[in-house]
Amino acid sequence: MAYGYRAKEEHAFKRIEKDLRGGSFPSVVLLCGPEKYLTDFYVERLISRFTNEATRAIDMVTISGDNLSAQNIIESCETLAMMSERKVVLVPDFLPADGGKIRGFGESEIKDLTEYLSKGEGVPESTLLIFTSGETEGKSKLPPVRKAIKEAKNGSIYDFQPLDDSLLRGFIEKRLKATGKGYRPSLVSSIIAESGYGNKYIDYTLYNLDNDLKKLAAYAGETEITAEDAKAVISTNPENNIFSLLDSVSRNRKGDALEMLHNLFDAKVDPFMIQAMIVRQLELILYVKEMSDDGRGLQDISKISGDLESAGRKGRSIPEFRVKKAMQVSKNISSEMIKHMLTGAYEIDGNVKRGIFEPKLALEYYISNN
Repeated sequence: MAYGYRAKEEHAFKRIEKDLRGGSFPSVVLLCGPEKYLTDFYVERLISRFTNEATRAIDMVTISGDNLSAQNIIESCETLAMMSERKVVLVPDFLPADGGKIRGFGESEIKDLTEYLSKGEGVPESTLLIFTSGETEGKSKLPPVRKAIKEAKNGSIYDFQPLDDSLLRGFIEKRLKATGKGYRPSLVSSIIAESGYGNKYIDYTLYNLDNDLKKLAAYAGETEITAEDAKAVISTNPENNIFSLLDSVSRNRKGDALEMLHNLFDAKVDPFMIQAMIVRQLELILYVKEMSDDGRGLQDISKISGDLESAGRKGRSIPEFRVKKAMQVSKNISSEMIKHMLTGAYEIDGNVKRGIFEPKLALEYYISNN
């Protein structure tokens, strides 16, 4: 398996902050992507930055529902602000930016809007037109509206993907400091590990993390937040249980592994998700074992994403806590044994998909026969 360094794309969070500091912020922007927390945060940030609170009711307009039309968007953009730096026009959850459809906003409306965005100088510098939407992941062709914003002279798209390890740590540290309570540096790693942020098999976003951090601050003692507090409060990451399960299998502690498996069943974790995580983690353990044998250290392994699926989208590096757990397991098991376990996991996965095994029974059979 070949591994290499992939060029890292600058996160939209960094770009938008840089553009805000630069003094020439675009006139039309699309805030989008899977991290809706960041989309919502920057909508409020931009409104606060470019409008005067005293005249916000006049200098800002939201266009949605029955008021949504290309004409209303264009006319609002051409109206000057009264006492604010810019007139802000917000078009939230604009499905055409994702290639979706909205009743009453057909092809002719999209044509009028895209022509306005792309013609001449486009949206005036005295205006800030904000669209928000989801993501177009997997689509081969950009929707016309998104294409028009991307190619506009004064337009920009901020696609908020999940935070990488360094940005995630900054996000957590900022909120921990705001509590006024003490904490050890290792607490940040504990929070990341417990939360499972970035695990594609878990629906856990910055909204979930922010909420868990608020609960953690309320739960902890008056002076310090500890790793024990994090384990007690933060949503359990089933990935940690899978690492422990595989470690028990590798040590021939099948009874312990089966008990962990049934605990996952009792916690209503989807057997298909368990199966997928077993394959994913064994691939990571083998990868880490091979890299460790080549003399690579923890940070080096974490930075190398290559073509490994578990590194995530857009070249995101593997989180250090996952590499550390994989290294712990790999120390007690040979490469041959890992490959044997991985081959068995592939076979079980295939048997379930062909209907030969029921998922729960397949997982029990896998543990008993490794």
